[in-house]
Amino acid sequence: MRKPISRQEAERRLQIIFPRAAFDSVLSSPLAGMAVAALIHVDAVCSAGDKPEAVHWARPSTVIWMSDEALSRTTEADRLALRAAAAKGSKHVEALHKSWGVNFQPAYKDNSRETLRDETFRKWREHGALRMRPGLATSSSLPRWALFDDFADLFDPDLDGDAFQQAADQWREKHLDPGARLKALFALGTEAAQHAVTVNLPNGTTRTLEPGDSSLIVKGVVETWAPTRLAQPVVLAISEPGVKVHIGDEQMLQALGIKIDIANVLPDVVIADIGTEPVQFWIIEAVATDGPVSTERRKALLAWAAQQNIKADRCSFLTAFLSRNASAAKRRLKDLASGTWAWYADEPGNELAWYKLMPDADDL
Repeated sequence: MRKPISRQEAERRLQIIFPRAAFDSVLSSPLAGMAVAALIHVDAVCSAGDKPEAVHWARPSTVIWMSDEALSRTTEADRLALRAAAAKGSKHVEALHKSWGVNFQPAYKDNSRETLRDETFRKWREHGALRMRPGLATSSSLPRWALFDDFADLFDPDLDGDAFQQAADQWREKHLDPGARLKALFALGTEAAQHAVTVNLPNGTTRTLEPGDSSLIVKGVVETWAPTRLAQPVVLAISEPGVKVHIGDEQMLQALGIKIDIANVLPDVVIADIGTEPVQFWIIEAVATDGPVSTERRKALLAWAAQQNIKADRCSFLTAFLSRNASAAKRRLKDLASGTWAWYADEPGNELAWYKLMPDADDL
């Protein structure tokens, strides 16, 4: 059986697959989230090529009778017992709950069945997410619904982050018509823009970063730390996870002879202080989870700087955290390389320095 998923997480993913700005909300409602969780829980999942008699079909009532207690029981034995009880009727589901020593408290009332069947299931079927058992009369009470396996794959708990987003994009590309795909992409883009982090650069231009703590740290570094700490800061580049690199001042990059290549070991932010003589380059890591300027990371960044013809004595290093109370700061402050600085976005007026009071013989 597939790994179970909570109804809340199923609903969250449905809202990404079928963004509400582009699709009817019944496709991604709390009831729809429960439907995904329930159908996966009882293994009502199939492929287009499966013979009907080999599929574990489910009724809308399988969803309506599902409880949080039942979803919390994730052993195969409990899930099979629930599937068998739901196939027989609500009294059997209630009896199963009593055998577990709990009261039967279904998440939805029976009158929700029509909404699920006539709206959510119908639209899912239109979009290729749900299969209806062939050969049954409309009046038949036999179970007839199962998720298609490629749709159920999107709710694998191990599929998350960028991998989930890519899988959702591929599923829409395969199953939705061009108009529906365009509406989905536009809605997702609009939503992302609403939550994006806009960074105002010293030269008056802006860069839009993906939402998240790392972007908030970068914003603090560029907009608060740099103007306070440096004489005349120029943001040369900001990098994000993956292959996203935002060029800061392109003319300054050309003047300094620096080429930003995503194949290199890029720091999160590169800022030049052109108000000093010679120009000083600040190489900055924004640490929301991991990746401070450790000794090894400092060596790698210096190697990167050397490729740009930047001398080591013109490089300064900053590790920026969200807060002293952030778990990343608590875990990684001890890993800072000697000769570097640290800064907290929620205490912008302060800075930590870590350096050797007495240089080693190797440093002389």
